[in-house]
Amino acid sequence: PFSCQLCNRKFTRQDHLKRHYRSLHAQTKPFDCPDCGKKFSRKDNLTQHFR
Repeated sequence: PFSCQLCNRKFTRQDHLKRHYRSLHAQTKPFDCPDCGKKFSRKDNLTQHFR
């Protein structure tokens, strides 16, 4: 298992841990909505925002 060092949440796959970290703990949000300016840490969240 892979554990988050910041919140101790556990994952069975390392890529899920990385996705968790980028979503909740990373300070960078490189994906901006061109319509409203809201920022996202993951591209798939921006895509979902468009719907």
